Amino acid sequence: MAMREEVTKFIEAYRDSFSHGPSAIAEFYSEPCVTARMGVVRVNPTRNDTELLFVEVDARYRARGFTHGDILTIDVQPLGSNSALATVQWAYKGACEEMLWKTTFSYNLYRRDGVWKILVQTMHDS
Repeated sequence: MAMREEVTKFIEAYRDSFSHGPSAIAEFYSEPCVTARMGVVRVNPTRNDTELLFVEVDARYRARGFTHGDILTIDVQPLGSNSALATVQWAYKGACEEMLWKTTFSYNLYRRDGVWKILVQTMHDS
């Protein structure tokens, strides 16, 4: 399978994890990982730290009416045989399919033992 297809499937599965809660979301991140969003850079040394971050993120999203997200665009740039940069524009939607907001993130991914993980997540702050 080509890297672009592998990464796209990984991002689609990551999207789907948001309906299963912070623990499921954290599974997609490496230990450690770095998240940068809204002017805050955070090092998450363990899966538990990443899960705690997504407890906060999920609560904020749900308070805004979020129920699910759609991938609007995805760009995958291979960075060698086991790493890639995926830039994704997300549409955050509510229960009636209305778009609540859009955001773009870049994900620095690394594949180890055949499994992709997010090493660095960067929100394109506006």
